[in-house]
Amino acid sequence: MIRVVNLISGDGSTNLAIIQAESPGGKLDGLVETAAMIFSDLKSEGIERAKNIGFPADDIWVVKPKKGDLANQLLRILDRYKPDYFHQLGWMPLTPLEVIEHYNGLNQHLGPGGKLMYGVRRIYAHMRFCEIIGEKRPIPVFCQRVAPRYDEGNVIYIQYENILAGETSEIAAERLLSIEHQVQIEALRRLATNSYKEQPVPQLALNPEERIILSKVKKE
Repeated sequence: MIRVVNLISGDGSTNLAIIQAESPGGKLDGLVETAAMIFSDLKSEGIERAKNIGFPADDIWVVKPKKGDLANQLLRILDRYKPDYFHQLGWMPLTPLEVIEHYNGLNQHLGPGGKLMYGVRRIYAHMRFCEIIGEKRPIPVFCQRVAPRYDEGNVIYIQYENILAGETSEIAAERLLSIEHQVQIEALRRLATNSYKEQPVPQLALNPEERIILSKVKKE
């Protein structure tokens, strides 16, 4: 069994899906244990949601990224639990290098990566890019290792999904959310059973011209 500490900034929907998968009869039953949760915002909806399903309040922590010593705040908590992995599930801050050097990290992501590529804007960037090049490409949903720079770590598990005709980025985000949950759960299962094969981060832009286009739509 692997021990994991989940890092969360928002409503913690993937976090709850993982906890459910760890329950008796679930996909992660006997394979994964969520030892603690760390939130980056005291107002995160996910805190109450975690308490409501019975997760111990003593193992729910809140850090203050703007305080300036995020590395020390995280390490004090992680050192208490000694997890095999910390898992970024909608985690917004850039995890400090000191933390990455001491603990293995996992990250939930889909679509184009990089600074400020979070939430529905990832899907918008993907869709806008495809619109400009006149070609439909599936969007990758994946679990990756945490790297010193945003979204650059090797992929543990990936699933490709098509954007459906008539979908807006917001509608696609809603539909893909449950798939995001299952991808993170499957990645944890593969890690726990040592049945994974790492691969580089998927690249949406395939040549220099496309990379320029992608850069522009990210800014947009």
